Amino acid sequence: MSDVDVRADGEHRYRAVITTAEGRRTEHVVACDEQLLAELQVTAAEEPFLVRQVLDVLARAADAGERDGSGATVPEVVDLRELDRQRPDLLAGLPLRRGTT
Repeated sequence: MSDVDVRADGEHRYRAVITTAEGRRTEHVVACDEQLLAELQVTAAEEPFLVRQVLDVLARAADAGERDGSGATVPEVVDLRELDRQRPDLLAGLPLRRGTT
């Protein structure tokens, strides 16, 4: 399983380092969209958790891609608005609050 380290890098912007189980290290930038956060009803306090959970999902897919040879990777720049367009159920389905599954 990958290790994900996320740090704020400005308003609605994060830098992340993902280290795979095999020891490969990649760096990423995650951009949030204030309007998207409002649509998802994500508070300012929940925003970093959303970013981390998204990266965890993408990192797990990349880990599986390394194992099965499919080549799945985490993009260097992750735009949450674009990701929401591509995978509309992903962001809305992430549990951010206690008791949410």
